[in-house]
Amino acid sequence: MASYQVSSRHKYGPVWRTNVLFNKCIFVSGSEHLHQLSKQEQLHRNTTACFPPHHRALFGNHSVLVTSGEEHARLRSLITPALQPSLYKEEIDMAVSAFVLRCKNEKDYFPLVDAFKRFTLSVALRIVLGERRWQEWMKSDNNNSRLVALLDDFSIWSKGLLSPPTSFIPFTASYYAMKARKRISNILLEVIEEEKQVLNSQDESSRNRNQNKKCLVERLLRATTNNAVVESSLTEEAIIDNIFTLVFAGTDTTASVLTSAFFELAKNDELRERLQACVEKEEFEENNNDAADEVLRAFLSEVQRCYPAAPFTMRNIADTGADGIDLGDKNGRVPPGFNITYAIAGTLLDDEDSYPNPSKFNMDRWLKTRDSKPPQNWAFGGGCRTCPGRFLSVAESVALLRAVLSRKHGFQLKLRIDQDLTFSYTPGYFPKDGFIVKVESNI
Repeated sequence: MASYQVSSRHKYGPVWRTNVLFNKCIFVSGSEHLHQLSKQEQLHRNTTACFPPHHRALFGNHSVLVTSGEEHARLRSLITPALQPSLYKEEIDMAVSAFVLRCKNEKDYFPLVDAFKRFTLSVALRIVLGERRWQEWMKSDNNNSRLVALLDDFSIWSKGLLSPPTSFIPFTASYYAMKARKRISNILLEVIEEEKQVLNSQDESSRNRNQNKKCLVERLLRATTNNAVVESSLTEEAIIDNIFTLVFAGTDTTASVLTSAFFELAKNDELRERLQACVEKEEFEENNNDAADEVLRAFLSEVQRCYPAAPFTMRNIADTGADGIDLGDKNGRVPPGFNITYAIAGTLLDDEDSYPNPSKFNMDRWLKTRDSKPPQNWAFGGGCRTCPGRFLSVAESVALLRAVLSRKHGFQLKLRIDQDLTFSYTPGYFPKDGFIVKVESNI
């Protein structure tokens, strides 16, 4: 998909027409054109989510990913406040520590992609369940088996997203994915019921004292919004559907970014030493210096640009009376009924106006200077459907980079020579052989 977008830009220009999913589709690329598109989306609210039926079934009808219009806006207003990274610092730090220890205990070569997927899934489940429940389940044989089952079933479920829509045929990937979804839903319903009982047994002052100890399930249960007409909240079904969405969004895509980041570090000693020096300086100063975080975020932004984990996002233009989407004088108006695609990969990899010399890895383009500001990062989408968990994803990645780059506590990676490091979408963007590495000392 990335190479198609780049070659199509060269052949047709930044906007071109084709057919996708048996429907007419306009691809839009380049930051200037994507800004115009996102403004139109925000102004008219006349686009709808574009997913095949089996994806809708796997995510759930109440998922923020598949809903549109007022319901989509309502769900975002309820969910986004519960995804602030500062709320889950303990869960992220514990998952990072476990990841570093697990990697250091590996005595031979191992696939780092699998380790990253396990890490991002463990972060997601720690956040969903809460660190207290996670630790309790780890210590209990019965509950630990439930935790293992959750990890396995989320993997089965995610594979169904790439499979043909054959959930009605036994023993197919889609069939197993829907079965896994049912098992996960049953466990989440138990957790929701436990959290409801706790909430009902507490007075308001007790709830406020435990503000920083809440899990995502509790925060979603308590989420309310006022739109001047009626107060709304999330149903149990909506909580479950959006946990599926957020876990998926926070696992393969974040694991993809981490894989690409460490792949870049493995082949660029100068870059790794620069980032290590930033982390080391902060460790020696023993204070909360934001400079290292700013540099690490700039590095991650360039990784996302060069290795786009989500190469496109697609909408359908609804017939709401707004008469389609206006792409400007040169490209005209896209009428209702068309699909319209944010060509994210083509923009990030080929828009020389926004990203000069785009074929070169240059993290400095994302650092603020007195004379310029960083370009727009389209890696998390755009418009009214920008990824609501993007800040949480970046926080996880920064925390892991910081830990691994630390000379005191981290490690370096040695690549196995005989492996295929060609990247492909699976989903996410991963090397074909799983990025096989061996851990070495950072000292």
